[in-house]
Amino acid sequence: MLCERYEFRGKRFCFSFPSGTLVMGVLNVTPDSFSDGGQYLLPDDAVRQAEKIQSEGADIIDVGAMSTAPGREAVAPDEEISRLMPVLPALIKRLHIPVSVDTVYPETARFALQNGAAIINDVSGVFNPATAATVSEFNAGYIVTHGGSSNVTKTEKRDIINEVSGFFADILNAARLCGLDTQSICLDPGIGFGKSRGEDALLLRRLSDVKPSGTALLVGASRKRVIGELSGESDPSKRDFGTVAAHTAAIAGGADIIRAHNVPAAVQGARVADALYRRGQAAFTGRDKILIKGLNVFAFHGVNLEEKQDGQNFLLDIEALADLSVPCATDSVDDTISYSRIIKSAVRIFTAQKYDLIERAASALADGLLCEYPRIDSIKITVKKPDAPVKSVFDFVGTEITRARR
Repeated sequence: MLCERYEFRGKRFCFSFPSGTLVMGVLNVTPDSFSDGGQYLLPDDAVRQAEKIQSEGADIIDVGAMSTAPGREAVAPDEEISRLMPVLPALIKRLHIPVSVDTVYPETARFALQNGAAIINDVSGVFNPATAATVSEFNAGYIVTHGGSSNVTKTEKRDIINEVSGFFADILNAARLCGLDTQSICLDPGIGFGKSRGEDALLLRRLSDVKPSGTALLVGASRKRVIGELSGESDPSKRDFGTVAAHTAAIAGGADIIRAHNVPAAVQGARVADALYRRGQAAFTGRDKILIKGLNVFAFHGVNLEEKQDGQNFLLDIEALADLSVPCATDSVDDTISYSRIIKSAVRIFTAQKYDLIERAASALADGLLCEYPRIDSIKITVKKPDAPVKSVFDFVGTEITRARR
């Protein structure tokens, strides 16, 4: 498992966002990126920054080796690869979250995937069959960005909403022909790519109008010109407050991932936006259920030192809502959700990492099971601590977490 909310199911990378917006942290190993160019050219500096981004709460790190800012000269694939060569293998060894590489070249995409990247972030603005075929070959994740047209004049009018919607529909059709699964694809409306500032703002305001159903959506407005124009701040490094505002609007419109330079600000902003716009309790009525009660798991969660050192027994109740009409009719094990597989997954996910709070452990388990089992619509996890170090008489202390797909 790459992290709590990303998973190679079998060997295929899947985007799945059952309960919260994910934050993609930016790491540029370039001399000329508009915000942090030249800061992380040395491999040791890049690795330290990547570990910092991870510790700050990023769910994924996006590594760029060529600036896509307006006016920057493109570099050849060989130069882009040479910048990634000393950095990428080191990052893969040191990080436990997925690494994405943004590029416009299929050659760079192949190098990145051969060296451990899990996702290719194609910022070319067009669908490249060679890149898509490479992504499919490596069973990786694929982010595709709408590029628009930098040749549109100020007097021309275009319907940017319909343009982006049509582009997304074409991408999904083309990707399927290349053997890519919908869950392996993420779409990006391309804020700042070949668009006017008015068009950027309109997309942020009407994101829900362009998001295809069932496909992940990424928005990267971090420190871009639209933020500068709307806020009046000319220095890109001082646009983080405006970035949080823009990304909040994006989350309200359905963004699943936000790409940001300032990860702590993005994480905090996303948590608040999720609380306001995304989260909701599943209605546990009128649906089929899969029930697992009293699963005994030994783990090392807890605030006290002895809990982390010695561990303790936890009791897990899992209540999953799913449509079981097909297995009810066919009596085929292939059509249902295996209880034994869920139990094995639950034990692995619940013990993969130590948490202070059982609330966090329960949330990680709910997210992980929703990620692994797409047939589950919503899930309720109860975590009980029968041996909690509390000086009182009780049966157990516990928490209950409910998560549902959007």
